Amino acid sequence: MSSSPCTISIWLESKTDLAERVAAIELLIDKMISKIGESLDDKNVTIERYWLRDGQMDIQTTYRTLDDIYKSVTTLERMKQMYLNRLNGRSFVLRDARGLI
Repeated sequence: MSSSPCTISIWLESKTDLAERVAAIELLIDKMISKIGESLDDKNVTIERYWLRDGQMDIQTTYRTLDDIYKSVTTLERMKQMYLNRLNGRSFVLRDARGLI
């Protein structure tokens, strides 16, 4: 099956439920961190195109520097946390000082 390249946002929108979106974001983050690791030896590396194939779609994006990738990873981490909060809910426990003894 041949498909034309799409953007990260289109790829994430194609996922039907929150768990699929979280898994897709984790895949993107892993690939981007790998690309940062590959480029650590050469600080002047510019990455023109980044491709990811998930079996159904080809995802394509363009970055100018490694710092751009790092910012994208940070943004994806925030998005992942928002989806996880929607999926699992958020909760907290209040304890008084006597509970810490």
